Amino acid sequence: MFLKRLEIIGFKSFAERIGIDFVPGVTAVVGPNGSGKSNITDAIRWVLGEQSAKSLRGSKMEDVIFAGSDSRKPLNFAEVTLVLDNSQNRFPLDYTEISVSRRVFRSGESAYLLNGQQCRLKDITDVFMDSGLGKEAFSIISQGRIDEILNSRPEERRTIFDEAAGVLKYRTRKRKAEHKLFETEDNLDRVLDILKELDTRIGPLEKSAQAAKTYNVLSEEIRELDVRLLNLDTGKLREEILQTSREAERLQQEKNRYENDVRQMEQQSTVFNAQLAQVDEEMEKLQKKLVTVSAEAEKWEGRRLLSLEKKRNAEQQILRLQTELESAVAEQGALAGKIGPAIEQLEQTEQEYAGIAGELDAISQVLKRSAKETEAEIEELKSLYIERLNEEATLRNDLKHLEERLEGERTSSERILQQTALLREKLRELKEERKAKASSLSRLEQQYEAEEAAYQQALEALHIAEKELASQQEMMQKALNRQHEMSGRVRALESMEADFSGFYSGVKEVLLAKRAGKLSGIDGAVAELISVDPEFVKAVETALGGALQHLVTTTEAEARKAIGYLKSKNAGRATFLPRDVMKPRTIPTTSLYAVKQHPEFIATADRLVQTNEAYRGVTENLLGNTLVAQTLTGASAIAKLMNYRFRVVTIDGDIVNAGGSLTGGGVKGQASVFTRKAELETLKKQLHRMEESLKTANRKLSDTKMDVAKWMQETGRLREEMEKHHVGLAAAQSGIREVDITIKSIEQEIAVTERGRQGAEHSGSELMGQKSELQNKHLHVKEELESIQSEVQTLERLASDRRNEESALIAKQSNLRERSAVLREQRTYQQASIAAMEESAKRLAEKILRLQEELQFFHGSDEGGELTADEIQKRIEGAVQEKSTVEQELIQKRESRVLLSQQLEEKGAELRQLRDQAGQAVSALNTINVALSRLEVKYEGVTQRLLDDYGLYPEADFTADFDEQQARERVEMLKSELEALGPVNQGAIPEFEEVTERHRFLSEQRNDLLEAKGTLQEAMSEMDREMKTRFSTTFAAVRQRFRHVFREMFGGGEADLLLTDPDDLLETGVDIMARPPGKKLQNLSLLSGGERALTAIALLFSIIEVRPVPFCILDEVEAALDEANVIRYSKYLKKFSEKTQFIVITHRKGTMEGADVLYGVTMQESGVSRLISVKLSEVPEGAIM
Repeated sequence: MFLKRLEIIGFKSFAERIGIDFVPGVTAVVGPNGSGKSNITDAIRWVLGEQSAKSLRGSKMEDVIFAGSDSRKPLNFAEVTLVLDNSQNRFPLDYTEISVSRRVFRSGESAYLLNGQQCRLKDITDVFMDSGLGKEAFSIISQGRIDEILNSRPEERRTIFDEAAGVLKYRTRKRKAEHKLFETEDNLDRVLDILKELDTRIGPLEKSAQAAKTYNVLSEEIRELDVRLLNLDTGKLREEILQTSREAERLQQEKNRYENDVRQMEQQSTVFNAQLAQVDEEMEKLQKKLVTVSAEAEKWEGRRLLSLEKKRNAEQQILRLQTELESAVAEQGALAGKIGPAIEQLEQTEQEYAGIAGELDAISQVLKRSAKETEAEIEELKSLYIERLNEEATLRNDLKHLEERLEGERTSSERILQQTALLREKLRELKEERKAKASSLSRLEQQYEAEEAAYQQALEALHIAEKELASQQEMMQKALNRQHEMSGRVRALESMEADFSGFYSGVKEVLLAKRAGKLSGIDGAVAELISVDPEFVKAVETALGGALQHLVTTTEAEARKAIGYLKSKNAGRATFLPRDVMKPRTIPTTSLYAVKQHPEFIATADRLVQTNEAYRGVTENLLGNTLVAQTLTGASAIAKLMNYRFRVVTIDGDIVNAGGSLTGGGVKGQASVFTRKAELETLKKQLHRMEESLKTANRKLSDTKMDVAKWMQETGRLREEMEKHHVGLAAAQSGIREVDITIKSIEQEIAVTERGRQGAEHSGSELMGQKSELQNKHLHVKEELESIQSEVQTLERLASDRRNEESALIAKQSNLRERSAVLREQRTYQQASIAAMEESAKRLAEKILRLQEELQFFHGSDEGGELTADEIQKRIEGAVQEKSTVEQELIQKRESRVLLSQQLEEKGAELRQLRDQAGQAVSALNTINVALSRLEVKYEGVTQRLLDDYGLYPEADFTADFDEQQARERVEMLKSELEALGPVNQGAIPEFEEVTERHRFLSEQRNDLLEAKGTLQEAMSEMDREMKTRFSTTFAAVRQRFRHVFREMFGGGEADLLLTDPDDLLETGVDIMARPPGKKLQNLSLLSGGERALTAIALLFSIIEVRPVPFCILDEVEAALDEANVIRYSKYLKKFSEKTQFIVITHRKGTMEGADVLYGVTMQESGVSRLISVKLSEVPEGAIM
């Protein structure tokens, strides 16, 4: 394998294509300084993949492109092709000849070609791998490599031996491994620190978790016993209430019986009183009759004795009767005076009542009519508004379309103007070609400065990308740790969910039976079937209490079946909510309306719960009559508005109970199955979001890695893109040759575009007229819309005023209704009073009639004239007889009255006794009712406690063998045990599980890191062994060859290579000891300049012999040698060329004489290198001077 040909075009000073054919042996490239001969070395280095412009003796990659001269313009690209012989199949390609090309353009584009096919730099590198070729191999040795050997410290000089031994790639791998080891140890330290911290937490957490579990077990047993005791208490209280109710019913019946007897006795007394009154009335009549008869007898006796006395007596009677008559008439008049005003007042009342009724009817009509009329007007105007709005939208769309057309015309006109301007500018540029050409150099320099800044920005971008990568990796690790923590917590919570941890034993047993298929129709616990926004979890949890663990069943039969299952297994108790019998409990709408206006009212609790519609009846039963408020103050105000009839809870979990009692406070570390479910849902959502974030972060991390890789790979090539904007300049320069033809074409185009512009302006004027017309219409419609909107607002204000008037009318209507009710009662009272007065007037009229008859009698008797004595005597006897009869009747009536009075007294005594007995019955009934009320209050308290503490309702089934006293003693003992436990942390259970899971995960990570650390250390040890082996083997071989080559090149003497620290083969430096003939053995630094240079060349030749290369390019490595040493160098080079092909860049005569083929590089034209070739075998001996 050898280098066959090198082709160059546009590379540095080679403006024209050149080709150099190489043959086995020594090919020398000569020429004066500045002729460009070293550019051949740079061309080979560049085509082999060199990315550093500095290594190519430039500042940026575009410097390799021919930049032009006084007589030549710059080229737009550079290309170098290297042709290699592969007849021995040294390269992994099935070709006998391989060509490698590299091309770069001023536009920034570049390309690599392998056998004419475009490829990547990596593909070129892979082909040359292990072949001895490459930009860093010993295939190219320049003066700089000689200086590196001469001037380096021993530790730095060993780098040459590392390159020869192939150790550098292991050092690179080791550095990466060390970096990974550092990261691994850093991660291991962090993991160990966390594990140490977790170890300190696990012990106390385990104790706290065990205490919490013990607390839960004891609390569960207390709960079950307390529930049974409370149920027992409610059963006893129900029995007492039942017995007391029966006793109250008996006493009520006894009271009713006594009251009935009292009524009967009162009725009998009334009869006796009536009889007594009748007797009294008869006696009064008899008494009056007796008085009349006695008076009659006395009258006749007086007439008989004294007729004058008769007249006087008659006058007295008349006077008395007249007095009584006048009194009765006066009383009748007074009564008539009262009846009249009373009737008038009644009529006024009825008129006012009728007026109010009419006014109420009128108000109702106004209320019905006023709002509807205004609303109808508003609706009509809104319809008109919508019509105008549609019309306005149509006009707006028309305007938009017209404006788009105008914009199109304007764009077209502007495009034409731009096109014309561009054409004119192009014309101007063409005419000023020579001026533009003269200023091109200045523009190139400015472009260089700008793009140099861009290159620095690219380097800065690389640094930023590397920092960003480190930051993202750190954030990714933190996120992964957090994800593992959250995953552990989710697994712990899911395990608790799967085990139904935290559920009461009975509930847990039913849920497990449901899962095992032993029970059907079990929907689940309430806590499983509902979900609540995190803001209201505390409120709903407080409102439900123990009802969170109630079990929802499809039917009542399924609930009974589940209860039977629990009884059969003695597995505990549970409350069931059959969906087919559960009825909603709601708050009346009228009551709820007032509460809704309160600023702290949120909603009824059932409205804050999300659940399947199938369970809505259950949630409305449990929460429908519970209100939710923001704060306890607001809850108290809301409860007051509801007259303390319903329970109100706050979002912090405080309660205002029905009746007015308050419940609140806090319990540290308590966690329910409901909050656990909410936490699990929240964690799953967060975990899902975190997984998405991790995916995004991972993608971003991959992108950043790609960015870093891209910047690292492309930073060198960024300089190749610095001349991207010069493409236009090159195109302009190429177009100058056709400027005359182009000018004519441009002028024709300008004329065409000018006509197009005039047509566009005419079309635009027409469109502007249409636009103005549409704008006027649009403005008119908008004004109509504003007018309609203003009128609607006016009507809405009017409607609002009318609604305010309606409110006033409604208030007035309410007042009138109250006044109507008062007048109605007043009218009833007045009617009753008039009826009573009319009855009194009737009795007075009868009395007046009787008195008038008596008065008429006395007047008639007075006018009858005097009777005779016999007639008077007869009259006296008749009167005496009649008086005796009346007196006898009167005596009989008195006896009857005495008898009736005695009987009435007896009845009164019996009535008093019955009333006493009835009073005693009432007192006993009141006492039993008070006792019943107390029992009911006590029962309500026990029931409320059962509901508040456990969310349960009283149950009637009691275990027959339940020992109440033993249970109460057991509860007290359990409470003592709870008290002895002290404060417990319920969060310790999940925290312990979480910490344990995290400890397990981190322990696995620690083991993985320890394993990774061991693997890295083992790999590093293996690399150390390999580097030591390679270095020692190569060093020994080079040392042996160096001793031989030195003696051969110096014609004697001796030399050696010594390790500065033989015990540390990885870090030892290399010293060069040399003794030219006639001198003593000494360090390289003590030799003369020529001796030092030749010694360095001998060392390089030794390395090449040990690590052969297909060809070797020596770029003026003998520049520091004197003529004698140049001859030695040339002779050895000639001998060595039998094994290796050499291309020598030189200007030394001795080297030229030893070459097989000689190429000369000249610069006859300023800035442009040319090539001539000579085969020395054809040159006469002595021609080279």
